[in-house]
Amino acid sequence: MKTGLEFAECALLPKWDKYTYSQMDCQAFVEAVLKDIGIRKENGKVFDWKGSNSMYRNYYSWRGTVDECIKKFGAVPVGAFVYIWKETGEQEVGYQDGLGNCTHVGIYCGNDIVRDSTRSTKTGRDGVGTRSLKGFNRVTLFTGLDYSVTNSYNASIEKVMAVIDNIHNQLIELEGTLNELFRG
Repeated sequence: MKTGLEFAECALLPKWDKYTYSQMDCQAFVEAVLKDIGIRKENGKVFDWKGSNSMYRNYYSWRGTVDECIKKFGAVPVGAFVYIWKETGEQEVGYQDGLGNCTHVGIYCGNDIVRDSTRSTKTGRDGVGTRSLKGFNRVTLFTGLDYSVTNSYNASIEKVMAVIDNIHNQLIELEGTLNELFRG
């Protein structure tokens, strides 16, 4: 099973930056990243939701507010789907389930970074880019991802420590080899 960390790392690749919002909206971006890392439905087809509301209501193992997520998991898990949600607007999209209206979706990448696709006159961005988690107020954990690594900062520290340990071991071996050379 792919991890939320792998999903987020794929979302952060620069190859996505070339897409404008008209080429790839927020939903299409999330679907494209899932497809790129090989996540498909059980029948082998790619995910093709009907907007961020459909994403919020389907294929999740957990759903709630950002605050509930932090309380339950200690942080928003890396690779979580994050949403801008409004209490009103259900009638406009045809939902009458009391779950509100999700107007936008992005991928949480850790360290307060969300990767998404948007068209904003406020920021001047048109397409895939990054922004702060601020303003996103709902979270779902996608059923097809493993969220056991919940913080990319901690995961990065672990990777760095593994590299340092490897270098340390190589230095010890080199020291032994040099000692043998200078003695002989």
